[in-house]
Amino acid sequence: MNTLPTISVVRGAICVASDDPSLISAAAQKLWATLLAVNGLEEGMVASLLITQTGDLVSLNPATGLRRGGYCASVPLFCMPELEIAGMMERVIRMLVTCNCYIEGLKPVFLDGAERLRPDLFPPA
Repeated sequence: MNTLPTISVVRGAICVASDDPSLISAAAQKLWATLLAVNGLEEGMVASLLITQTGDLVSLNPATGLRRGGYCASVPLFCMPELEIAGMMERVIRMLVTCNCYIEGLKPVFLDGAERLRPDLFPPA
């Protein structure tokens, strides 16, 4: 029996210039809006959003930044710290979007320097 999955997931990441609440908020909003736009998604299609942030971003929870920007009113958000690994990239917010339907060909979004996290997807020019 060949059945399609009933959910889809897509991820993204963005670098933040510094640990400043307004910059964290703007970065979270930019990443979220871009993930939706690139993939033709609407918030009503999203079952949940998992957000991580590196330990050097402590002045604002990115979920709070999304809510302040008017996003994710009905999307369950779960925010947690990124696992600390020696040599990891600094000041990064990551998102994992789970959609409540199957959508083929979702594209990951990496912005503002986070492309370096995935050179297999975003080779240096």
